Amino acid sequence: MASINVYRRLWTTLAFLPKPSTKLTGFFCKNNRHLNTTTLLQHQREPDYTRFAAPVTLKRFIQPRYIDITGNVPNSEVLKMMEEAGQIAVRRYWIGNNNGGMVGNTTKFGILAGIQKFDFRQPLFPEDYVHVKAIVNFVSQHSLEVKIDVFAEDLSVHERRLTNSTTVWYVAAEVFEETRVRIMQLPPLHYDCPEDKNEGHTRYQLQKEKRMTDHQLYIDYITGRRLNDDWNSNIDHNNFPKHTVQSSQMALDRIIQASDCSSFGFSNATSVIELMDTTAVMAASKHCDNPCKTLCIDSITFHHPIRIDSLLTTVAKISSTSEHTLNVEIAAIAEEFNTGQRHFVANAFFKLISMDKNGNPIPVPPLITIADLQQIRL
Repeated sequence: MASINVYRRLWTTLAFLPKPSTKLTGFFCKNNRHLNTTTLLQHQREPDYTRFAAPVTLKRFIQPRYIDITGNVPNSEVLKMMEEAGQIAVRRYWIGNNNGGMVGNTTKFGILAGIQKFDFRQPLFPEDYVHVKAIVNFVSQHSLEVKIDVFAEDLSVHERRLTNSTTVWYVAAEVFEETRVRIMQLPPLHYDCPEDKNEGHTRYQLQKEKRMTDHQLYIDYITGRRLNDDWNSNIDHNNFPKHTVQSSQMALDRIIQASDCSSFGFSNATSVIELMDTTAVMAASKHCDNPCKTLCIDSITFHHPIRIDSLLTTVAKISSTSEHTLNVEIAAIAEEFNTGQRHFVANAFFKLISMDKNGNPIPVPPLITIADLQQIRL
C-alpha cells in the first residue's frame, strides 16, 4: 500500500506540471512497466494540433441594410464577412495552441498578406442565410493558408449554393509596446496525410515567389519618384486618345478612420479592397462606356500596414482586354500626415466583365497600346 500511495502522489504532482520535465520523462522511459505513463506525458508535451484547425463557420442573415441599389449585396460586405471568418480561424489556431491554450492574450492576430483567386460566383440576395466557412490548410514557420468559402441558403426552397471562394495567406503577428508589431513563430500543424503537407508546401512556395517579385516592386517604389510616375493619380485624360491605358486610368481617395481599423489601430483589408474594387469598376466602365462588374480578384498582395488617419489612394488602369472581359491592375498608396511619407501598401489584379443594361455580356473595345498609338499618329 505504501508503494501505491507514493506512486499516486508522484502521478498527481506530474499531472499538474505545465510542462513535463525531460529528466522525469527519461526516468519513465527507462522503466518498461510505466510505458503507458510515458505515452501520456509525451501527449501532454506534443498536443494534437488538428483539433485547433477545425473549420470555422460564421453565420449571417442578409437584411435590407446589406443591399445596394442593384438589389444585391455589394462585394465589400462579402469581403468583410470573409475577413472576419479568416481572422477567427487564424486566432483560434494560433492562440489555442500557444502558451498552453491561453486565450486571454488578445495582442496576437493575423496580418493579411495576400489573396489568391477570389471568385465572385453568384450574388447574395435579401433574406439569404449565409454560412462563411474558413479552415487552416497549411502552416509554415510564420504564415498560414486559410481556405474560405461562402454558401448561401434560400430558406423558402431550402437550396444551398456556393457564392464565393478564395484562399488567403496570413502572417502571424503580435502587438507590443502598444503600437509596434513583430512577426511571431507559429506552432506546427498536424496533417492527416503527407500529401496534404506536400501540396500545401508547393502552394506556399508559389505564393512566396510571387511575394518576392512584388516585394522587389515595393523596394523600387520606396524612393517615391517612380511610384508617382507609374501611379499618377492626377493624370490629365484629355492629353490621351480614347481606349488607351492613360485615358481610362482612375483614382480614388479616402481617409482611414477608426471605423476602418481594427482595435490595434491598423486598417482592415476590407477597407483597402473595397476602394480597389470601386476604382477598378470605374476604370473598366470608362473604357467600355457601359457598366462593368467584378468577376474575380486574381491576386492581392499587401506590403505595408496602414495606420489610422492616413490618406489611402487607389489607382486603377487597364492592363489587357479580351472579347467580354478586362484585366485591371490596381495600386494602393497610403500617406501618413504626421511624417509625410507615402507607402506602396498593396497591388492587385482584378478581372471584370462588360455588361449591357440587362446584365448580358457585351464586347469590350480593344486596348490601344503604345505601339498602336504610334502607328495611328503616323
